[in-house]
Amino acid sequence: MNHFRNIATLVVLACFFAWYGIDWAYRTLYQEPRQRLDGEMVKLKAEIATGKNNVAAWTQGYHQFSGFYARSLPRLPNEAQSLYTQWLLELLKYCDVKGGDVNSQNPTRTAFGLHFRFTVRGTCLLDQWSRLLFEFYYASYLHRIAAMTLTPVDGKEGQITFTLTIDALRLQQPFEAAPFPLRDRLPDFYPYISRLASNRLEDYQIIAERNLMQAAKGGVDRADYTYLTAINQVDGVPEVWLTDRTGRADGAADVGADGIWKVKKGDALRIGSFRATVVDVLGQEDVIFERDGMRWLVALGDCLNQAYALAPEAF
Repeated sequence: MNHFRNIATLVVLACFFAWYGIDWAYRTLYQEPRQRLDGEMVKLKAEIATGKNNVAAWTQGYHQFSGFYARSLPRLPNEAQSLYTQWLLELLKYCDVKGGDVNSQNPTRTAFGLHFRFTVRGTCLLDQWSRLLFEFYYASYLHRIAAMTLTPVDGKEGQITFTLTIDALRLQQPFEAAPFPLRDRLPDFYPYISRLASNRLEDYQIIAERNLMQAAKGGVDRADYTYLTAINQVDGVPEVWLTDRTGRADGAADVGADGIWKVKKGDALRIGSFRATVVDVLGQEDVIFERDGMRWLVALGDCLNQAYALAPEAF
C-alpha cells in the first residue's frame, strides 16, 4: 500500500512540476516576449504615424512657405558659412567701405535649422552707409541686422566706423526631393519680398543728408552756419560766395583757406545736411538751388537751412 502511495505522490509531484514548468516556459519564453513585441509594434506604428504626419506637415509647410526655403543659406554648413562671408565681403567692396572685415562664429542648431552669426566692421561715408543698408535688405536671403554700432571719425565730417552683428538662417530640408534649400550655393535670384518701402536707392539717400553724428559728436550742422555773403561777376558769369562760419569747409569743390565756397550755376553743393545744385542766380541777392526735384531760394545774408521752397508754378 505504501508503495502505491509513494508512486502516486511522485506522479502528483511530477505533474505539479511539469505544469509549473510548462506555465513558466509559456510565460517566460512566449507570453512576455509576445507582449513586449506587441508593445514595440504599437510604439513603432505610432512613431510611423507621427513621422507620416510630420512629413505631411513639412510638405504642406514647404509649399506654403516655399519662398522662405528659396531664401535659405545652402544646406551644407561649411558652404553656407563660406559663401555668405564672401557675399558680405563683396558687398563691402561694392559700397566702397574701407577696411571691411567679416568674422563668423560656429553655427548653432535651432528648431528650424542652423543659425549663423557674422560680425562686420568697416569705415565709410554716410552715403556709402545708406547704400550698404539698402543693398543688404534688398537681398532677400534669410538674414537680418541684429545690432549695429556707429562711431563718428574725428576730424572727418560724415565719415563713420561701424560694427554690424548679422544673423542668417539655414533651414532644414523639408523632404528629400525638395529643390530648396540649395545644397552648396547661395540662391542666385532674389524672390520678391516686400522688405523695403521702396526699391529705389535714391529714396534712401536722405539718410546721408542728415547729420546723424551731430548728437554723438556734440557738433553742429554746417548748413546752419553757412551764409550767402556775396554774388560777384567773374568774366561776366555770376559767382556765388558762401561763407562757412564754423571754419574751413573741407570737401568742397572750390574752397578757399578762409572757408568761402565759390560756386557757379550748375555746380553741386554739399555742406552739412544741405545737398543741392545751383540752378539760377537772380541778380545780386538771390540764388536758386535744386534738391530732390524741388527748387529752393536762398536770399543774401541767409544761411542755407533758411532756404524756402518755391512753388512749381514759380518756374
